[in-house]
Amino acid sequence: MLSRDSEMTALDGALSAAEAGMGASLLLEGGIGAGKSHLVRAALRTARSKGFGTVSARARPGERDRAHGVLHQIRDQLTGPAGEPGSPRGADGTDGAGEAAAVHRMITAATAGAPLLIAIDDLQWTDAPSLHWLGYLTARLEGLPVVLLATLGTDRPDLTGDGAGGQGSESAAGVASFFHRRVVLQGLNADSVGYLLTSFLGEPAPEDLTRACRTATGGNPLLLQALLRELHRTGLTSGDLSAGRVARLAPVEVAETLLTRLGGCSPEVGAVLDAVSIVAPGASGPLVSRLVGIGAGEAADALYRLVRRGVLTEGHDGIGFAQPVVMASFRARMPPSERARLHAEAAKALYAGSAPRERITAHLLPGAPVGERWALRLLVDAADAALAGGALAEARVCLERGLAECGPEEEPGLLRRLGHIELADGPEPAVARLRRTVDLIRGDTGQRAMALLDLAQAAALTGDVPEALRIVEQEAGELDRAGAPKELRAGFRAVRGLLELLEGRGTHQAPPSTSSPAQLSEVARSPWVRRAEAALAAVGAQWSGTRRAEALQQARLALSEPAATVNDHALMRLGLVLVLARSGAEEEALDNCAALLSAATAEGSRTVAALARAVLAECTYRAGRLTECLDAAHEVLERGPEPAEHEWLGSAMARGWLGSALYESGDLDQAQRVLLEPGLEGAVPAVTLPGLLFHRGRLQVALGRVGPGLADLEECGRLLLHRGWTNPALWPWRSEAALAHARLGDEEAARRLAGEELALARAFGAPHAVGVALRAAGLLAPGEERAALLTESVLLLREAGAALDEARALRDLGRELMRTRKARQAREHLRAAAALAEKCAAHVLVQELRQDMVEAGARPRRDTEIGPASLTPAERRTALLAAEGLTNKEIAGRLYVTRRTVEMHLSRVYRKLSISDRRALRLVTGDQRPPSPSGPHPQHEAAESCA
Repeated sequence: MLSRDSEMTALDGALSAAEAGMGASLLLEGGIGAGKSHLVRAALRTARSKGFGTVSARARPGERDRAHGVLHQIRDQLTGPAGEPGSPRGADGTDGAGEAAAVHRMITAATAGAPLLIAIDDLQWTDAPSLHWLGYLTARLEGLPVVLLATLGTDRPDLTGDGAGGQGSESAAGVASFFHRRVVLQGLNADSVGYLLTSFLGEPAPEDLTRACRTATGGNPLLLQALLRELHRTGLTSGDLSAGRVARLAPVEVAETLLTRLGGCSPEVGAVLDAVSIVAPGASGPLVSRLVGIGAGEAADALYRLVRRGVLTEGHDGIGFAQPVVMASFRARMPPSERARLHAEAAKALYAGSAPRERITAHLLPGAPVGERWALRLLVDAADAALAGGALAEARVCLERGLAECGPEEEPGLLRRLGHIELADGPEPAVARLRRTVDLIRGDTGQRAMALLDLAQAAALTGDVPEALRIVEQEAGELDRAGAPKELRAGFRAVRGLLELLEGRGTHQAPPSTSSPAQLSEVARSPWVRRAEAALAAVGAQWSGTRRAEALQQARLALSEPAATVNDHALMRLGLVLVLARSGAEEEALDNCAALLSAATAEGSRTVAALARAVLAECTYRAGRLTECLDAAHEVLERGPEPAEHEWLGSAMARGWLGSALYESGDLDQAQRVLLEPGLEGAVPAVTLPGLLFHRGRLQVALGRVGPGLADLEECGRLLLHRGWTNPALWPWRSEAALAHARLGDEEAARRLAGEELALARAFGAPHAVGVALRAAGLLAPGEERAALLTESVLLLREAGAALDEARALRDLGRELMRTRKARQAREHLRAAAALAEKCAAHVLVQELRQDMVEAGARPRRDTEIGPASLTPAERRTALLAAEGLTNKEIAGRLYVTRRTVEMHLSRVYRKLSISDRRALRLVTGDQRPPSPSGPHPQHEAAESCA
């Protein structure tokens, strides 16, 4: 038998004693469903196999008042062939002592030919005269070849408190004390549960499932069989099962069986167990009393009896169910409305008793409306705590439940907060939630204005900047007409100005700001107003194309303003990061972007995290960190918000940089799939279309499709000029178009565009933009000017930290030096370019440079192309983790990248290390160790390693 070795050993010992002529008695004790009756049947089979005579009886709860009931069952089996020949059966009128003596003589006669096993099941329900006889028998077992086997359940009459159990030898407890040996049945062990589960599934049961089934049932055979039947009813297969799924199974038959067997416990036993299932494991007499509607003493007594019977258990936190599946069963048998009512009553009782907030909230969430102010306050506090921990789903549940408790005055505020949570998951659902918020706000100008700003940001993030502008313009007019506070109107004017610049409806030639940072702080007391005004000044200065210092100053001022959550003006703040990057403060931009990404990740804002990664993709591409750019862009497209019909702002931004980085890294097919997808122009937001055309145009020119590529670049320029965006620090389309014109033979157009771009770039003064323009101008300049322009380009790009563009300029300078027969200098520049290109993982450029070096008479250096030193930081991290035995999925989770990125890194690692698979990685990487998961975020670490 499963998990019953000790019990069967005890039975074998008793049978052996009887065979030796010494009587023995064995009592098996256990709760409901512990398997006592099953053991009795096994004992009878074992005894018969050993040549024993057997008689058995079973007591029933309904027959406890029937005198001599069990005794008569035994007597009737002892008469006839197995009993004393011709012995009288004894009349019902025989007194107890006489009947006991007569049956004892029958037992003595029955053992004349063979030992005898007497088995009595459910001793706790045995009538008093039969118990008296058992006491008589146990006192006279010595010298008889008899085994007395009985079972005693925890559902004993002496535990009901009704006094029906009798005393001394007329009580089950009294008779139990006379047995030679008592064994308490334990639950089935893990191996036995696994065996039963394997038999049910028809295949080996996983350890976690076995563990979950044993935890749910406590190894109780009755409960375990009920759980398996529930699995069969649900139709779940082994592939559908998990530990969590098992824990949620709730076979209602368990509750029904227990209620049947506990019928004599108390009239309110069902209601008490229902209440305990709601508040477990913290049930108590006063709490159950309030939920059931009975006296506190009566409730305490009922709980006491149920604990004694093993149905409930008492711990440090209070009273709960001994087995989780029993609790789940009682919950499942209740109608949803009754569960909700009990949860609400529990919340009210716990609040009245000053219970911990978390415990009260746990009942408010599934409960019916309470209709009390404290309920709303606790739910909002719980939402705040969840948000602080980044648990957005939990916060959403709390606030949505709060809507059922709030009045008309609180509803808009709750809806606005829900809109923030929706925005964290994706901008499109946030728009619908925030529109409802705005519609509900009446009279409170400030609250309505804040909700409208939230709505405008959500609309802009979907890519619908015109709608965002319409919302802000309309409200700005309303605020002016209503005579709203000056500060509020100033903030809306600033936000409107920003959106107008994005839409091309503002003026990029706006005059310099007349407000210093100190003056702005004095005028505006609210951080968001100061941020908006400084942001408008920063973007306007950058758009002007001449006021770089002001753009940097105002961007820094705006980014220094505090924000309550990462969602607050997230689009504005990340736009300011781009102002820093495009104005020449690339490292500062990377730091700010990393901080926003870290905050968004901590707060669980998927939207802001994805938008931050889209900005990070641009910043890392500009710095020549192609691997990081690929990682960031892939994350946006694969893990960011799912667009409904069109690309949202973040995915459209990331797509362009992903396509360019894929091309530079040598993945031409994937680059074309990303940038040349049919119908893409109509699927991206209009504000991002110039960027998409820029990336697509460069790719087409690089692939030799110069005409279509030039058309894309010129359309990019047309759209930018239509919006008033002339600053080449944003998109240097003129330089790329100039080079395309040159390839088509139109030198005049090429030099005109290159000259325009260089003049505009010098007017703004960002080193990166000037360096890119100088490179194009140098390639198109007359022979005597070319080297000087390219040299200046290299120096400025080096100052800007733009490694990839510096590598290109060095290559072009090296080629120019070769043309002028300065081979030694050419080789130096080409080697430097190759080293930078390898560091950037720009494999297309690396291949071109190898050919250039061969033509320059140089032997390409191999030490940076093969071996561990050739690995990029991202490749090295991936290789070390793979050498530790992590799977690609585990590596992706550790490094916050996609599995495809891991595969790409490993393929490069294998090529550079000249190995075929990860089994050789440990030998190559030696004693190095992968980064600790508690160490710096990979984005930060990569930034340090490439700085």
